[in-house]
Amino acid sequence: MKPKGHLLVIAALLLMSLMLVACGGNQETTVPEENPVVTQETTTSDEVTENPADEPSGVPEDIPIIPDAYELQAPDKLNISYKVDKTIADVVAFYQQEFENYGWNVPKNPDTVVGNMAQLARSNDAGDRVILSLQYNPIGEFTIVQISITRA
Repeated sequence: MKPKGHLLVIAALLLMSLMLVACGGNQETTVPEENPVVTQETTTSDEVTENPADEPSGVPEDIPIIPDAYELQAPDKLNISYKVDKTIADVVAFYQQEFENYGWNVPKNPDTVVGNMAQLARSNDAGDRVILSLQYNPIGEFTIVQISITRA
């Protein structure tokens, strides 16, 4: 074999090994913990247990939260999100009634409900605005509720 042939073979082998290393990546695998220890804490009658659905922390007093809400998040009291196992129609009906009870007025523009999505907007006498965005997930059969508040 000629010297140039040896160089070509060596170069091809180096190129292939570089490609294998680059494409192979670092494939670390994690092994799930087997038989995790589950502990149960007992409470005495003197201790008060909190139920996040009963008293949502961080939610302003003038914003209604539908019963049976879960995964409630209100990081800054201006943006609230949660899920509820109800249809869009049920959630829209709840907020159309409850917003009025909490002092939110119906704007000139009607509520928008299109398929699996809806949007409601309200304002109050102080000039605050609230926008409610809903999206229904037919696979999980739940509605995602996102509330955005703008204070005057």
